[in-house]
Amino acid sequence: MNAVPRRQLYLTALSILFVVLLLLVFISISTVHNLNRERNAARQTVHRQALTLINALEAGARAGMMMQMAGMDAIGSLIHEIGRSEDINYIFLVDENGRVVHHSIPSLEGTLTSWIPIFDRLDDVHTRVRQLPNSSRVYEVAKPFDPLGTRKEIALPSGKNPADGTPAHFHARATVYLGMSMTAYETARRSDLQHAVIMGGIVLVLGGGVIYFFIVLRSYYMLSRTLQETRDYTRQVIASMAHGVLSIDTDGRVVSFNHQALALLDIPEADVDGLDLGEIFNFDATGIARTLDAGVPVLNHEIRFGRRAGDALPLMLTATPIKDEAGDRRGAVVVVRDMSAIKQLEKQVQRTERLAAIGRLAAGVAHEIRNPLSSIRGFAYLLGKGHDEESPEREYADVMVREIDRINHVVSDLLNFARPMTLEPEEICLADIIAHVLVLVSADTDAKSIDVQTHIDPDCSRIMADPNQLTQAILNLILNAIHALEDGGVIDVRAGNADQEKGVIIDVEDNGPGIAPDLTEKIFEPFYTTRERGTGVGLAMVRKIAEHHGGGVTVESPPPGKSRGTRFTISLKDIDR
Repeated sequence: MNAVPRRQLYLTALSILFVVLLLLVFISISTVHNLNRERNAARQTVHRQALTLINALEAGARAGMMMQMAGMDAIGSLIHEIGRSEDINYIFLVDENGRVVHHSIPSLEGTLTSWIPIFDRLDDVHTRVRQLPNSSRVYEVAKPFDPLGTRKEIALPSGKNPADGTPAHFHARATVYLGMSMTAYETARRSDLQHAVIMGGIVLVLGGGVIYFFIVLRSYYMLSRTLQETRDYTRQVIASMAHGVLSIDTDGRVVSFNHQALALLDIPEADVDGLDLGEIFNFDATGIARTLDAGVPVLNHEIRFGRRAGDALPLMLTATPIKDEAGDRRGAVVVVRDMSAIKQLEKQVQRTERLAAIGRLAAGVAHEIRNPLSSIRGFAYLLGKGHDEESPEREYADVMVREIDRINHVVSDLLNFARPMTLEPEEICLADIIAHVLVLVSADTDAKSIDVQTHIDPDCSRIMADPNQLTQAILNLILNAIHALEDGGVIDVRAGNADQEKGVIIDVEDNGPGIAPDLTEKIFEPFYTTRERGTGVGLAMVRKIAEHHGGGVTVESPPPGKSRGTRFTISLKDIDR
C-alpha cells in the first residue's frame, strides 16, 4: 500500500477547514443580522403601536373636547381607558412644566416627570428604553400632544366647568408619554439568543470535528509514512541480502522476491509475477509442500539446481512458514544460498588434507629410498669403472647410474613438495625475474626454434614476493609449454595489474595442441602427469607457490577467442599490502 501524499492530505484538511470557517462567518453574520433585524422590527412595532395609540388619543381628544363643556374630563378618561391595555405599561400627559396632568395610574397625577425631551417640531418623536423599579423594561415614546392636528402651538382647557364664568386655565405645549411593554420583544430576543447559542454550538461542534479530523488525518499520515518507511527499509534489507529470498502464498505463487533470488534461479524479472515456484522446485523433494501444508520448516536442505545454461548450481534451501496474528498459515519464506564458494572451499580443504597426507607419505618414502639409492649408485659407478668403455657391462652400469639419478631427482621433488613452504619476500623486479627464467630455458627454446614473446606492464614491474619460489613457478609453466610445443611454436609471457584487486597476474600462453577439458582440474593434482618422464609435481608446486602468495593459478584451453593452445594464469598479491 502506498502512503497518501502529504500535500493531498493537507489540501483535503485545509479545504474542509476553509469551508467550515466560511460557514461559521456566514452563520455569525446571519445570526447578528437576524438579531438586529428582530430587535429593530420589535422596536418599530412597539413604536408604531405607541404612535397609533397616541394618534388615537389625539383623535379621541378631538372628539371629546366638546365634552368638556359638559363638565367631563374626556382626555383623562381616555388615558385611563387606554392604560388598561395589556401591551401598555402606562400613558400620561404632562404640561410645559413637566407636571403630570393625566396618568393611567391616578396616583401619579400631579407628579413631575424626570425626562423632558426637547422638540423642534410638533411632529417630533423621542424614544428611550427604560427599566422600571420592578426590573421590567418598557419602550417609552414621547411626543408633543396635538389633538387638533394643527401642527401649531395649542392650549388645552384644564377647568372642569368653564360655563360658570371662571377664567379658563390652559396648558401650553403639552407632551404625551406612552410606555409600551417589551415582554414580547424580550421573549423574541431570548428566543433569538437561544437560536444563536444553538447555532454557535453547532458551529463549535463542527469546528471541533474538523480539528479532530485534521488531527486524525495527520496521525494517519504519520502512521502511513512510518509504515511506508518501514516497508521501504525492509525491502532494502531484503534486496541487499547476499542470499536469494522469495515469499510465496499458500498456492506456491511468488508474492515478493529480491534480485539475488532471480539471479540464482535464472528467472527473468518479467516472468516472476504470479510465477508458480513449484515449476522451479520440486515441492515434495525439497520439503516446501510440508511447510505450506503443515507449517514444518525446512532447514539447510542441499540441492543441485539445473540452470538453463546447462550447469548445475549447488544451493542451500531454507523454507519457513508465514503466519498471521491468528496463527493461520499465509504462505512461506524461501531462502536460497549459493554454495559454490563453500563447495570450492570444501574441495580445497579435501585437496589440502590429501596433499598433506601425500606429503607425509612422500617424505617418509623419500627418506627410506634415498639412503639405499646412494649405495646402489656408488656400486654401479664402481662396476662401470672396472670394465672398458666399449664393453656392455660399462654401458649397463652407466644406465643404472642415470636411472638412479632420475630416481633421486624424483625423490628430491617429493621432498620439496612435502616440505613446508616458508616465504622470504623482498622487493623484486618482475621483468628481471621473467628475463632470468627465459635465460634458463633459452637452450630448450633454441633447440626447438620456439619464439618467446614478452609483454610486461611497467606499472607492475616491482612487487614484494619470494624471488626463488616465483622463479620456480614461472620456470615450471614455461617448461611445460616447451614440452607441449612442436618445433616452431610460440610462447607468450604477459604480466600486468589485476582488474579487481591489488596485485599482479602473469600469463604463460602457448599455441600447442591444448589440454582436454576433463583434465583441467587433474593436472594440478600432485604426481599426475601426461608425460612419459614427468613427475607430476610441477603444476602442483605452481599452485602451492601462488596460494602462499595470496593468489592462485587457473588454466584456459583453448584461450578465449582462439581455437587451440593453452593459457596458464598466476595471480599474486603484493605480500606487504
